[in-house]
Amino acid sequence: MDQKELAALHAEAETELKKYHGVVGVGYGLKEVDGKTTDQISFRVYVKAKRKPEDLNPADVIPKEYKGIPTDVVLVIQPKPLHCEDLDQHSPLIGGISITNFKTNAANQIGSGTLGCFATLNGVSGPENVVLLSNNHVLTSNGAVNGDTIYQPRYIDNAGTINIDPTQERRNPIGKVHNVGQQQPYSYTYPSETAQDYFLDCAIAKLDICISSWCNTNCGVSYKNEIRGLNIGGNSKLEDVARVAQSDLSSGDYVVYKVGRRTSKTTGRVIDTSAIDPSGGRALYIEATQANCNGAMQFSDEGDSGSAIVNAQNEVVGLLYAGDSANPARTLACHIHPVMAYLSITPITTANPPFGPAGQTLNDVEGVFTGINHTTEVRERFLNTRKGAEIYQQILDHRQEVIALVNHRRPVTVAWHRSQGPTFLAHFVNNARDPLHLIPFEVEGITRDQMIRRMAEILTQHGSEALQQVIQSYLDEVMGFINSFDNLHEFVKQFEAMPGSSGLSGHSTLIEETVDVK
Repeated sequence: MDQKELAALHAEAETELKKYHGVVGVGYGLKEVDGKTTDQISFRVYVKAKRKPEDLNPADVIPKEYKGIPTDVVLVIQPKPLHCEDLDQHSPLIGGISITNFKTNAANQIGSGTLGCFATLNGVSGPENVVLLSNNHVLTSNGAVNGDTIYQPRYIDNAGTINIDPTQERRNPIGKVHNVGQQQPYSYTYPSETAQDYFLDCAIAKLDICISSWCNTNCGVSYKNEIRGLNIGGNSKLEDVARVAQSDLSSGDYVVYKVGRRTSKTTGRVIDTSAIDPSGGRALYIEATQANCNGAMQFSDEGDSGSAIVNAQNEVVGLLYAGDSANPARTLACHIHPVMAYLSITPITTANPPFGPAGQTLNDVEGVFTGINHTTEVRERFLNTRKGAEIYQQILDHRQEVIALVNHRRPVTVAWHRSQGPTFLAHFVNNARDPLHLIPFEVEGITRDQMIRRMAEILTQHGSEALQQVIQSYLDEVMGFINSFDNLHEFVKQFEAMPGSSGLSGHSTLIEETVDVK
């Protein structure tokens, strides 16, 4: 048949087959068998739901062919809007993903940007030395200051309209602003050159890493030296740090890449190593050389701020901070070395890995949780309740004493193990990280209340007067709720809805993060 005849037959088949219940349309194409496309032509009969022939009335069964052409019953396609945005929450954390402080402006809008890469604080030992690098205007948007929480959110795609998920339980806190940085020129001197003003828009947030030696577990967030979808020659890791100098442009083709939360991976070239920002500072000036995934010749867009600029050798060379309002193909970025000097940081790369306990969170090693870790989120929710800060301070005040007693005072150590303390604590840790892991009420014949009462007795016998007073103040309340839940997250949610609650639901959550025992 020629095209005219085929079109007529197709129209006829659709008219007839749409008479069957549930048929919404008929296509013409290749037949599928067990989910795989074959080379056989068929009339593709689209339905909203598939049912087995034996569950249908004989009159509703779609014929296996129409005028000699096979039929293929398939589900109506559910379109998925295409876009470049990072909508997901990630664990371990990597570069090129979404971050926000969840603060709103006068129009109730939430600002967001990109996690560029990770770095360590110069002169500070791990694990309290790992930070994420982004822009000042990203981390401090809408008035955030040092100490404010930074989150790694998820986004919701509703038929092409993408909005941040503001749900408290899904915010995923990952750290706190450590140095708000600046948005202005900074005098920096490269070796053998004179000082120049380089424009900086940079800031850092310290990651919430908490390594527990008793189970070799990171109770906080985990991270990797990797950038989402960077894939330069099959490699998504940062290998080192480099400068884009004037001499590098002699070939006229210094290629760079970036991965941002809004337009993901884009490719460009540096067209000026010393473009002058309106403030007077020097900056890298980059022009797109390939269309992005939206088909636009655009290197960056709003939301990409904070992205690491990476060269063809997987070396970080800059920090993206703005686009050119006159030319969407072009982007401005800070040189990386002045950023490092101003913030006193060293980017984490293959050449400069972190040392000490924090380093183990780079890889999925034994004992490191690699799913979305909800511990920081449940702690954040607890600390936002009326008595959260008060109780947290009590734990911090007595943490070292409890650790010393459990690890070094034999009667306390024996009681801790015989009461199944390590196993109970492990379940609390796992539940804090993963709400689907429920906490048992009994382990090896020992109930929770038996464990709590026994430890209260032994710590009272061997602890300081201050510790004894804390135990006496809270024991009855703890015993009243210790067997009332199997999920800390649900318990905290109930507690949040009870303004008059004393806040002890968070006590167990915080103990699991702060007690470090054998």
